[in-house]
Amino acid sequence: MNEISQLVRTLKRRLKIQGMTYRDLAQTLKLSEASVKRLFASERFSLERLVEIAHLLGYTLAELAQEAATVENRLHT
Repeated sequence: MNEISQLVRTLKRRLKIQGMTYRDLAQTLKLSEASVKRLFASERFSLERLVEIAHLLGYTLAELAQEAATVENRLHT
């Protein structure tokens, strides 16, 4: 699995844990729900968008990347 996929999976997991839906995220980002779904499906986030979503979830991009790597390492062991 590549690094972008790991980040996206971590974002999805964090959204679910915090009870935030794509609709909630779309409203906060001032996008349509379909646009948010498309972002996650295509895994084509700009760096600015990744940082923005991470901050909405209470993380820095570095913390999000670290969590993604930690979870991936746990899956391999």
